[in-house]
Amino acid sequence: MTEGAALTLLIEGWRGINQSYAVVNQWQMLELARRGVALRFRDVPYFKPGWNQRDNAAGFDAEQVALIAGLHPPLSGEAIGATFRIAYPYDFSPARTERLLVFGTSEDGFIDGMVRDGTDVATARRNRVRIMTPSNWSRVGFLAYGFREEEVAVIPHGVDTAIFRPAGPADRARLRAMLRFAPDDFVLLSVGSMARGKGIDLLLRAYATLKPRHPQLRLALKDSADLYGWQAQTVLRNLMDGPHGRLFTEAALSGIRFISRNLTMRQMQALYVAADCYASPYRAEGFNMPPLEAAACGVPIIVTRGGATDDYFDPLLGHQVESRVVPDDKGRSLEPDFDSLIQAIEAVLASPGATGGETGSRLVHERFSWAAVCDRLMPAILGMA
Repeated sequence: MTEGAALTLLIEGWRGINQSYAVVNQWQMLELARRGVALRFRDVPYFKPGWNQRDNAAGFDAEQVALIAGLHPPLSGEAIGATFRIAYPYDFSPARTERLLVFGTSEDGFIDGMVRDGTDVATARRNRVRIMTPSNWSRVGFLAYGFREEEVAVIPHGVDTAIFRPAGPADRARLRAMLRFAPDDFVLLSVGSMARGKGIDLLLRAYATLKPRHPQLRLALKDSADLYGWQAQTVLRNLMDGPHGRLFTEAALSGIRFISRNLTMRQMQALYVAADCYASPYRAEGFNMPPLEAAACGVPIIVTRGGATDDYFDPLLGHQVESRVVPDDKGRSLEPDFDSLIQAIEAVLASPGATGGETGSRLVHERFSWAAVCDRLMPAILGMA
């Protein structure tokens, strides 16, 4: 690609770990390197001092890890065409390049308190900052901070089409057996930090509500305890101690599978294809990659309507949960409708092959491969004023 071959790009951010910003950064770097962009990399300290590449490994293949680890800072006097920052807090300080793109997300519609040194928008503008954010929902927070519409580029995340793809019937049966799912089990899956914004409490309630009339229903929760310390079991215990505790019968509890250990990308693909439905009744997300990866694997998805996933959802992929916007003092979130969540799960139970599958996977591969994403990223890097 001509535009890539002529560019030396400095990336200032995170690599080597499985935190979402670092994962996005690493996928983008792999694609940019593939198309001939000369990459230089400057490590930014992780947000949490305890994060490390041993306990929080990103899960890439060995060849990919070697390429990412081999990137180095600019050489003395080397000409750099643009700087791309992807870390937290957001750094709006001046760059040594004319072009500066800063990645960020705004799950709740504001970024106050999320900017390093509290740099205001007027100073950021003088420093030639342009913003990249992955969804129109997330874009709102940067506009609220004072950035102009033309200063904020919405560029989605993507999937690796070589990894996140459907499995054949025999491979899928083998993977389900390895995960101790019976052939007749209907497995709901959700992956993430288990923070309130993920809506895991709603999913647990919905699962327990439906379990008596759908005995084959099971729930698998893969948390990110290695990064954030929040375990899915804690959400369950809180529910059991509250007014919904009676829902969690012995049968319901025995059908829940918790996964807390770190997984590689290929193990994540195996987890997706072993499931029958991916459910994410979230309240606030900047993008929400796992449903997109699950859909790329042919798994029907259930996501909240009105939020970040509106940018990539298609009815061919699954179902949306109705929601209402809940404003607060600083921003807003969504509150998914519980009855709508129940209806969405039962719709997939009733017609498991009606959405997702090869058709859904093909749609995601065509629209949201990392190659397609970087086709949009390159103009944002090259075209900044």
